[in-house]
Amino acid sequence: MKKREDLFGEFVFFLEIELLDGSFLTTRRAAANPSKVSFFISSETQPDLTSLEEDDWSHYELPFAKAKSLLDGYLDLRDIDPWKFRNVIGYFLRMQGDYDNVFKLQRHAGGDKDWKPILARILGLDDAIFTERYELKADIEMKAALLAAAERDAQDSEEDPEKIGALIQLRELEVRRMQDELNSFDFEGFDADKTSAIVDRIDARIAELNQTRYTLSHTVSELERGLKVDSISFDPQKAETLFEEAGVSFPEQVKVDFDQLIAFNRAITEERSSYIREELTSTKKEIADIVEELRHLNAQRKENLQYLRSEDVFEKYRTLSAEVAKTAAEVDLLHRQHNTLSNIQNKRRELREAKAHYAELQGKAEEALREAGQDRSSLLFKTREYFSGQIKDILRRDAILSVTLNGEGNLEFRTDFVDGNELSTSEADGTSFKKLLCVAFDLAIARAHLDGAFPRFVFHDGVFELLDPRPKQNLLNSIRGYTQLGIQSIITVMDFDLPKSDSSEPTVLDSEIVLRLHDDGEKGRLFHFQSW
Repeated sequence: MKKREDLFGEFVFFLEIELLDGSFLTTRRAAANPSKVSFFISSETQPDLTSLEEDDWSHYELPFAKAKSLLDGYLDLRDIDPWKFRNVIGYFLRMQGDYDNVFKLQRHAGGDKDWKPILARILGLDDAIFTERYELKADIEMKAALLAAAERDAQDSEEDPEKIGALIQLRELEVRRMQDELNSFDFEGFDADKTSAIVDRIDARIAELNQTRYTLSHTVSELERGLKVDSISFDPQKAETLFEEAGVSFPEQVKVDFDQLIAFNRAITEERSSYIREELTSTKKEIADIVEELRHLNAQRKENLQYLRSEDVFEKYRTLSAEVAKTAAEVDLLHRQHNTLSNIQNKRRELREAKAHYAELQGKAEEALREAGQDRSSLLFKTREYFSGQIKDILRRDAILSVTLNGEGNLEFRTDFVDGNELSTSEADGTSFKKLLCVAFDLAIARAHLDGAFPRFVFHDGVFELLDPRPKQNLLNSIRGYTQLGIQSIITVMDFDLPKSDSSEPTVLDSEIVLRLHDDGEKGRLFHFQSW
């Protein structure tokens, strides 16, 4: 309408709705001002409110958001609470594009979480369980991603934060002790630490590394020797020449066998040499690392010995000050590492708890579905019964409506035709049969909710298209039967798609026709003006 304001600019649209309490609500919305909505509530139907004055409306030109909220209150559809009427209206206003899937409508462009909990609520299941499961699944995926990122930042450290905490406590104690020595100008404790470092740590480590280097050097020698001796000195050709000179026969087959044996031996030798070279390279790299560590340890030993031999008090003060700063920096680094590891630990715990709750909800979902499927008074049980009954009346075929949980514990809705052996057939994939499944489902849920606070009308566009004559008549009879139950059924149909009558009586009565449209002049068009 926005594209043709020249045609629709003066149009004002009215809709009267009979509410569940028997009162009537009329809504007014102008094409020129679509963001404003007016309401008129009355105890009786109002055929024409086009001339009603502004002050006589119950609510006049409310903002759109407020109007939506007020309309939800008027409709009072408690059977779909906490969802709004706009969330479910698609199952009662089926357009052509909505016949492709019985359950997922055109408007359900998002993921399963945007429509499956709503449908669960319509079928009488606890939608909160499934809504929470979808939310929890997204939360688990987010927590897992955050945990993976934190573990990458920690560079795959497997340290226990409690161990890091104990190390922090030890280092902080060292800082305090060294600071006390600085304040008192007493370096006896620090001197003792230097002596202990030389004797207990540095010298011991140097001795250990020297022993390891000796062992590895011996290994290198053995490996290099192994590479040199791997050669074959026997030559079959020379052996043959020698036999000929001696006048002794050297059979050809023996020569072939020797050649094959030598080739086999060379292949094994080459493979063995490859492994030896790899091990040799690795061993030399280990020796180089040891040499570098020894260089560093000897430098430390020299530095500590120089400190112990020094009698300069101020030099010792500077050395101890530097050691305090170094250890304090180490404590700060340990704190950051502790925080990182604690954060990872917390994220792992949160992920475990979320997964445990997800599994708990799985059990609740299974139990809720099992109870609803066995309870003859439940909405799910009734909907399945009415759905199967309608298909039987229309097609004389057996069809079932099933609600199950898939491997991940999420809802799956299905409709299937079944044969005499209770095996599913592929007929439900056909266009005309799929349309009938949609109609039967919409009417079934409306009937199942007749005693509740739920919409009591359905609209189906082009419902008779592509159907055979007999199913057409059966569908019309079924629609009339549901109308007598209190469900208003609105359909659009081309005259040539109507069921054919076997008598002179019309298939559809004039009293059942709300509006006739045709191409014979402007009066036959919906808005009574020429097409463009």
